[in-house]
Amino acid sequence: MNITDAAYNTVRDYPGGSASLAPRIGIKSPAVLNSKINPNTETHHLTLAEASKLMALTGDFRILHALAVEHEKVVIDLPEIPECRDMELTDKVLCVGMKGGDVMSVFREIMADGRITSGEVRDMSRVIQQMHIVLAELNKQIQVCIEAPETEKA
Repeated sequence: MNITDAAYNTVRDYPGGSASLAPRIGIKSPAVLNSKINPNTETHHLTLAEASKLMALTGDFRILHALAVEHEKVVIDLPEIPECRDMELTDKVLCVGMKGGDVMSVFREIMADGRITSGEVRDMSRVIQQMHIVLAELNKQIQVCIEAPETEKA
């Protein structure tokens, strides 16, 4: 589905359609919204802000998914994590980022000559194993944060 069809279907499938949505996204009349989503109309178009409001109000993300497909990307939902101001957790997340960089750096080095030796496989495996350990520690800390969301550590 292309973005034009996604916008059209988002409005049409919403209970009350354009009559319900137009005033809620700041468009003066349902007729204008209908023009903006009509694939055959060349004079009116949804703005990015209007498309974003449509998605927020309807909970329908077909426009976003169509954009992602058009640009060969994917969209994933972020997990809902309660607020937690744990500096140890922040440090752990940064460490994950650094270890992830190590994995990529080592891989780049071992692929520099276009082949992988058994020693390089062991080196890569060691870096990946370290990443697993860091991720397991991060998972533990996040679970603590979820179980005690009011935690506030400095």
